[in-house]
Amino acid sequence: MNDAKMIYLDNAATTRICDEALEEMLPFLKEDFASPLGQYAPGFKAMAALNTARGRVASLIGADRSEITFTSSATESNNLFLRGVPRNRDGFVIVTETTEHASVLNTCEALAREYEGVRLIKVPVDKDGYVDEAAYREAMKSRPALVSIMHVNNETGVINDIKKLCGLAHEAGALFHTDAVQSVPHIRVDVRELGVDALSVSGHKLHGPKGSGFLYIKKGVMIKPLLTGGGQENGLRSGTPDVAACAGLGRACELLLEKGLNDHSAGKAADVFVECIKTLMPYAVINRPEGEDTKPSGDMYGSQTPGQKAYLKEIVSISIPGGDSLSFLPDLDMAGICCSAGAACSAGKKGVSHVLKAMGKDEALAKGTLRFSFSHSNSCEEAREAAKRVSEVIAGNLRNHNEMI
Repeated sequence: MNDAKMIYLDNAATTRICDEALEEMLPFLKEDFASPLGQYAPGFKAMAALNTARGRVASLIGADRSEITFTSSATESNNLFLRGVPRNRDGFVIVTETTEHASVLNTCEALAREYEGVRLIKVPVDKDGYVDEAAYREAMKSRPALVSIMHVNNETGVINDIKKLCGLAHEAGALFHTDAVQSVPHIRVDVRELGVDALSVSGHKLHGPKGSGFLYIKKGVMIKPLLTGGGQENGLRSGTPDVAACAGLGRACELLLEKGLNDHSAGKAADVFVECIKTLMPYAVINRPEGEDTKPSGDMYGSQTPGQKAYLKEIVSISIPGGDSLSFLPDLDMAGICCSAGAACSAGKKGVSHVLKAMGKDEALAKGTLRFSFSHSNSCEEAREAAKRVSEVIAGNLRNHNEMI
């Protein structure tokens, strides 16, 4: 099946840059190459492009352009805020969850190791992957200085009730940050509605260029820079800005706001894929809360209905009993299917996903987990064909494995 047309189902890892974003970038890679700090016409043009991009990004999340800092990625944005919050009190407590993205979890752990007086509390999740509210409320009694909880989990698609969690953190006197990498491309996010103090986004997850991202910081919240030098980006990120990347990111955000959030095709394709997998592979385990409501792409996300457990349908996590995801991937690649074993940023590493482990999944089952993620570029026809190929590849892989033993 190595001649099969490729079906790309790893959009939670990265997306194809949209044509409009690429076109927006090209002039600043060629003729309009001047530094935006240059005090001459080409420099003024570059600065104008930077300001336009900042405004487009701000509009997407309901922020003011002065609250946007351009970065290279959400990983950098997460580090900039988490490391930048002044540790100016004794008993500086940080709270996060056990299923956080590594760029948050590892950074929080590093802060607790590196600085005397910093303590980290990792709040557990329930069996479906949502923050355990009772444990979270207990953690708030420690009067934390900083809380970081991701909006949508990158492996399972579960949507945390950020508005509620942020409100509880503020009552305890903490600053609240959220990694919104997986939510912003699919859900209408408004920082005023959520109430967060900081929010991180990566450009290449929403059809912008790689090497682009931004950090929203609420007006009045002060942090220290990681990089010092020329004082660019309001002193928070020194270094000449990548005007082309920022311009491409801004255009991608503008398109997302104009039409992307009203395009439900990704969710529909994901639904078709799941239903086909259930029919073709009844033994497969879909790692999402059964019978719960979803949040369709584009819906405004604020506070969930009490007791509701929402998830993003565009991310589909499937576990294969008796399988090994790392052995599935080469066969799936040969069949023209692009997906990942859990989170793509940790693909190839041995061991079980920390997310599935935190959810209490059986280790043997978690070992055979694959993640498929959809964008508007995926059709329902592709979804049906992908499910067919996936079922054939996995059946063959399991059969060969059983014959070998």
